[in-house]
Amino acid sequence: MIDERPLSIHKLFGPYIMLSTISNELYNILLKNAKKIRSSEKLRTKNDYRNKLAGNLKEEYSYTDIFSKEEDIKVNEELTWLASVFTKHSDLAISKDLSLEPNKIKIFGPMWVNFMKSSEWSPSHMHSGDISCVIYLQVPKEIANENFTNESSKYSNVPSAGKIEFTYGDDIGFTNSAVNFQPKEKQILLFPAKLKHMVYPFQVKEERISVSVNFILEKGH
Repeated sequence: MIDERPLSIHKLFGPYIMLSTISNELYNILLKNAKKIRSSEKLRTKNDYRNKLAGNLKEEYSYTDIFSKEEDIKVNEELTWLASVFTKHSDLAISKDLSLEPNKIKIFGPMWVNFMKSSEWSPSHMHSGDISCVIYLQVPKEIANENFTNESSKYSNVPSAGKIEFTYGDDIGFTNSAVNFQPKEKQILLFPAKLKHMVYPFQVKEERISVSVNFILEKGH
């Protein structure tokens, strides 16, 4: 017998993550300046940011004093706007209105770029500030394909080579305490800064380039 009573499913607990894309202009600014740092021994030394980060990577550099004045304005405008959009989804995602305009959000600390190579990884960690994001500038298709072709991944029930994983809460049954994403070029993921996450290694001899940014909100939010 089919029961016709009304039924709805609610997922009202835990944080939310926003996926979007960056503009071609921001993409070009970030990638050009990442390569600028890398091409200069002086800048590589000056902007080496590894001792401030959890990543087990050979190359992680801050963007401190790298952007031109015009580039700095464009980077700040687009990123604080995207962070504002993230806050404006709070009412729909968690039934709380935490929306803020871009002028109430600031980039917190230096932005940094990660050049991730074969067998490198980032262990579970969280960020400073209130909101964080990761932006993907270069994602070779070979990394994603490893989950379908490599003997160590393709038979797993959780193929995770090169993926970013977010974890929250306890697995108490009828729950999902982890979610992962396969990065895509020009994609941006925004999430609460204190949300734990990790990045799994990959084996192919390719390189993935990503940028991380933290934001702080006006006091009272």
